[in-house]
Amino acid sequence: MNKLIKALSLLSLGVISLSSLASGGGTAIPNDELPSYTNQKLAVSMQMGMKIYMNNCMGCHSLAFQRYNRAAKDLGISEQLVLDNLMFTGEKIGDLMINNMPKDIAESWFGTAPPDLSLVARSRGTKWLYNYFRGFYKDDSRPYGVNNSVFMDVGMPHALGRLQGLQDKTDKVKGLENDIAYSLGDIVTARDSLKNGGNSGELNDIIDAAEHTIHETEMELAELSKAGEYFTLIREGTLSPADFDLAMTDLVYFLDYVGEPIKRERKAMGIYVIMFLVFFTFVAYLLKKEYWKDVH
Repeated sequence: MNKLIKALSLLSLGVISLSSLASGGGTAIPNDELPSYTNQKLAVSMQMGMKIYMNNCMGCHSLAFQRYNRAAKDLGISEQLVLDNLMFTGEKIGDLMINNMPKDIAESWFGTAPPDLSLVARSRGTKWLYNYFRGFYKDDSRPYGVNNSVFMDVGMPHALGRLQGLQDKTDKVKGLENDIAYSLGDIVTARDSLKNGGNSGELNDIIDAAEHTIHETEMELAELSKAGEYFTLIREGTLSPADFDLAMTDLVYFLDYVGEPIKRERKAMGIYVIMFLVFFTFVAYLLKKEYWKDVH
């Protein structure tokens, strides 16, 4: 029994390690839940999110499936307020929310044209977006001097750096990531040796130990992230870290709205649909009793 338990444990570690190798690492960090907003708080958040988007994102990323007047109506913003404060290049209030960045020039700047973000919240998910916006950190090896811990080697510059400032991974995090890199190297070397007829028992022990180290180190990194010790701020932005997180919550909720403008109405309607089904089930039950009373 003990041998079986040990074998299953090693197998689970192997699966975790293989998934890490396939994805270039373990679970992306940060991996925090998006704060939950409802009702009026959600409405205000989406309004603020539209402001953040128009001032920081619209220059590169269009919202080609949305119109200014539809967003204004759904979010409870006056059209005049949108015209005066959120539209900067002479568009009409009924126009689609697109920008004038030429695709060929954008490709020469960034390597690929910045994508339209109308459906990004539906394709990536709101939790992924929330952590992505907060995951930029200093990396001098990248063209724009930043990388992203959720989307490694992304070609996007840190467009929100003015708000957040610049953060870097702590020395402890860098040390733990080096441990993972060394362990991955040990695994690759050991597997190459196995292919060349090396001592299978000794090499498998090396692989098992390396996979265990990776698993334990990834868990430690996740704990550091939860404790707020994964990144350290090396240059302040216009917002404090807490305020920046709130701003990113607003931005994500706005993009979630754009991805499905009818979402709030759909959820509200769903309550009445369930109530109708419950009532109809009761009526159907009474009708069934009436039809079958002579049989019984």
